[in-house]
Amino acid sequence: MQPESSHLGSDPRCKLGGLPLSGWLGKLAGLVPVQPLPTLTLGRAGQGPLTPAVAHVTTTALSSAPCPRECPGGHFQGLLLWGGHQSSDQLCKTSPRSLWRFPPAAHSSAPAMGHLGALLFLLGSLGALADICEIPEVDSKLVERLGQRLLPWMDWLSLEYLNPSIYVGLRLSSLQAGAREAFYLHILKLNYQQSVLGLAVNNDNDDNSNNKAKPSMGQLALYLLALRANCEFVGGRKGDKLVSQLKRFLEDEKRAIGSSHRGHPRTSYYQYGLGILALCVHQKRLHDSVVGKLLYAVEHDQHLHRGRLSVDTVAMAGLAFTCLEYSNLNPNQGHRITLAIRTVQEKILKAQTPEGHFGNVYSTPLALQLLMNSFMPGKKLGPACLKARAALLASMQDGAFKNVLIISQLLPVLNGKSYVDLISPDCEAPRVLLQPAVETPSQTRELISVMLKVPSVLPPYRHPISVPAGSSLEDVLKKAQELAGFTYGTQNSLSGPYLTSVMGKEVGEREFWQLLQAPDTPLLEGIADYIPKDGETIELRLVSW
Repeated sequence: MQPESSHLGSDPRCKLGGLPLSGWLGKLAGLVPVQPLPTLTLGRAGQGPLTPAVAHVTTTALSSAPCPRECPGGHFQGLLLWGGHQSSDQLCKTSPRSLWRFPPAAHSSAPAMGHLGALLFLLGSLGALADICEIPEVDSKLVERLGQRLLPWMDWLSLEYLNPSIYVGLRLSSLQAGAREAFYLHILKLNYQQSVLGLAVNNDNDDNSNNKAKPSMGQLALYLLALRANCEFVGGRKGDKLVSQLKRFLEDEKRAIGSSHRGHPRTSYYQYGLGILALCVHQKRLHDSVVGKLLYAVEHDQHLHRGRLSVDTVAMAGLAFTCLEYSNLNPNQGHRITLAIRTVQEKILKAQTPEGHFGNVYSTPLALQLLMNSFMPGKKLGPACLKARAALLASMQDGAFKNVLIISQLLPVLNGKSYVDLISPDCEAPRVLLQPAVETPSQTRELISVMLKVPSVLPPYRHPISVPAGSSLEDVLKKAQELAGFTYGTQNSLSGPYLTSVMGKEVGEREFWQLLQAPDTPLLEGIADYIPKDGETIELRLVSW
């Protein structure tokens, strides 16, 4: 059952421009100085001329008004503040995302002031557009092609390959997979109940049925997001066990970081933030000390990866903080949370490349999920988001998005949604049914040569490998292993397989096999997604982090 509240400021279902109104009120109250003007009530457009005092925010008029249930999905489409009173049906029809404060019409003494006020209001509105992040619609055919890439993965139904992010991405998108989508959620539930809760899904008395590897913290967090995407709150004995398991994960990570913050999470700050977000959208409170570790990491740049800002890590932290701010689950940390959100927003904006990406093309979708929930006066947020949208569009047209996790993060953005919308998901929104892509007959492909080198082993490995054009780096590794003299091992993750050993050398604690285009250009994609070019040299390098 949804949590109930009769106040706009506390009910997460009451939204302004697609965002919980309580979040906007907190942001605006903290960012815009309120002058000592008379307290205003909501009013109808047209009740007298406007006066020129435009940029003053009010929260008092909203603090006790009920959320209009007749709004589609119980959400505000937006509102303006005027003198007088306004009914809930009109609140559903006014313009989005702008909250401005106007003195009552009685304070205007002449029609000329009304015209001036209207002009200033227009200018103020245009200025506000530069402070919010809007992503205009993208060609539906491009969006459909992205969605079609997810469909084959919905046929891989073992726990090793199940990916809750696929379900979350579809539910927050403009697309749906019909009965296939519902069946995928059913399989997710069966597998996660068996692996996390130790439930016997079948009755074949298999002694190994409960020996399956349990999901990682990130997988469990995404599973909880998938439940929320279906408008389900975790509850009951089974749900309590899921929540307890995720909380134990976070407590273990908190201990690994240590009281002095000199340690590191066993997984990553990305998964730490994801875990906090998953519990938040289910309205599950975490101890301030758990949230405080992520706050400290953002405040002291501990989200850096090998000396560089990890945009997707700080974006995930920002989404978690945004949810906490909207839900007010950790009020004692409220001020730090608000400051951390601003810090993350500013870091992401500074990380925008000349091409328009935030960090790189694959971290941009998650960055936009955060920025779409942001209001940043004076930061030119609107133009930055439009530039990012243009860069994403070019990348989509080039077929850059092949990884299912990244696609699952991008599809919500193209529908104006983010993971924060899972606080109050709209499960009745119309979505277009996806049809499988039409497969084209395979043609004979020419062979290309890729130089594969591994300097981190003795003796160093270096060998040219011939594969058909269009082969992935994983295909190159498989071919090298077939030729003898080369071995490797992998482990599956939500973002695809990653290397765990090369030439018998296993990764140690806080080590990984880095993929580089020689001499020193790190690859942005994993072994399953990267397509080497003819004559390219790929290096596998064991590095510490």
